[in-house]
Amino acid sequence: MTSVPTTVTDLRDAPRLGPLQVAVCVLSAVTALVHLGLAVVTAAMAASGGSEVEKNGGAAALGVMAVLFLLSFAGYVALPLAQYRPGPARRHILARQGLIVWTAGNVVAYAALVAGHYDAFGVADKACELALIVLLVVEGRWRRAA
Repeated sequence: MTSVPTTVTDLRDAPRLGPLQVAVCVLSAVTALVHLGLAVVTAAMAASGGSEVEKNGGAAALGVMAVLFLLSFAGYVALPLAQYRPGPARRHILARQGLIVWTAGNVVAYAALVAGHYDAFGVADKACELALIVLLVVEGRWRRAA
């Protein structure tokens, strides 16, 4: 009889996915897709040229914004994956804390960059991100109490 290698220890180290964790993943995915869409639109706008580009700071500034949106997308994908993948609890804690800081940084950056010119789409995304922070804090407290 041949022994089949298993990853039972890894699976035991995986955080359980309940409604709270699913909500964190959904909110992360929603805001990741928002930032990916913004990256695509901003990059296309930078490439198009014209007076609208100059009005928004020029092609170089829009190119930088497109890269920042793409980085934001990457963070909202990578950090939840790191948080809920099987592995050591310390990594899950660091990923959760990293996602809280990442999300708060995005909210602060939005407030600073729009300089009072808020729009419904941006505010809705920031509400999603604030809800994500609240759920991550609740999850962290719940895991510490367990």
